[in-house]
Amino acid sequence: MAIFYLFYLLLLRRETFFLVNRIYLLSALSLSIVLPLIDFSVLMPLPKMELMFSSLPITGNGKLTIVDEKNYSWLSTIYYTGVLLTSIWLLIKLFGVKRQIKRAESGSAFSFWKTKVIDQDLSNFSAINAHEDIHVTQLHTLDILLIEVIGIFFWFNPLIYSYSRSLKLIHEYQADDHAASFAESKRQYAMMLFLQNFKAGPILTNSFNSPFLLEARIKMLQRKKSSSYQILKYILVMPLMVLLITLCSFRSGYLNGGGTNIIDKAATFQGGFSAFSEYLLKNTRNDSKTNGRVVVSFIVDIEGKIDDARIDSSLNETCDNEALRVIKLSPKWIPALKNGKKIRSAYQIGLNFKSDNQ
Repeated sequence: MAIFYLFYLLLLRRETFFLVNRIYLLSALSLSIVLPLIDFSVLMPLPKMELMFSSLPITGNGKLTIVDEKNYSWLSTIYYTGVLLTSIWLLIKLFGVKRQIKRAESGSAFSFWKTKVIDQDLSNFSAINAHEDIHVTQLHTLDILLIEVIGIFFWFNPLIYSYSRSLKLIHEYQADDHAASFAESKRQYAMMLFLQNFKAGPILTNSFNSPFLLEARIKMLQRKKSSSYQILKYILVMPLMVLLITLCSFRSGYLNGGGTNIIDKAATFQGGFSAFSEYLLKNTRNDSKTNGRVVVSFIVDIEGKIDDARIDSSLNETCDNEALRVIKLSPKWIPALKNGKKIRSAYQIGLNFKSDNQ
């Protein structure tokens, strides 16, 4: 969220491509949530656990890091308490909007979803009405509600409120840009915003009177339209996404600074390493003329199936093919676990072939 938002602050927020900026912020927020949930390990090499010797569940220095869930129970309690309180607060705000729509006060000028509440006696009614029309037709309320729902689950993250404020600003920029055409000039419209004192609408609504946004709105009204070549800035989003995907993919290896796999439980063959050794001995067809070792790497996927088996150290074509065959035909394993979830993990094993006279 921070990287996407910083990109917006540095390169995009001063541009007058209001619709594109709106789409960018909504997409950036959605991608920030989705990207860390996608398993990119399918595309990334995993650290290999060696099965060359005697033990299957060895990770790094031979010790597994076990996650003690009890130590985190108080964090869960705080988090879900925040989710509950934020949900209640959202419901209170929605009921507040409903009440204020039914009991609109004089001087009011705001909209919510497809409902406009504008005092007919306000001066410059046509400009105000045009302003609120944009909020309604562009479905700005949908953006606000989406941010509110996301904020329920990310109530602890201050960036959520930054995204919300920036989106509301863009809503006002879009509406002001349209409504200014109903005034004598943009300067006259800006003066109207500055001088007239309208009643602020409910929290969740698009309110014509937004005192905390007033200065930014007036500055944007006076800003020269962005030139067409400025749209090229948005192309830079693509390498930014590649960077973020790469950063998110680092979690695939689950490595700490010391190079140890931090997992709850390593993948195991049904019956353990001795059972796996027995399976290999029974099912491998030896080449009586060959003496040496083939090193094979493979991945145990989240279903326990063997995937991406390949030769790391070759002996000859016959032995290489036999090593791959017997590994690929392996019965299902019990997949590795990380934080109680099944994960992909990579392994490497050496198969020793001996000639008949050895």
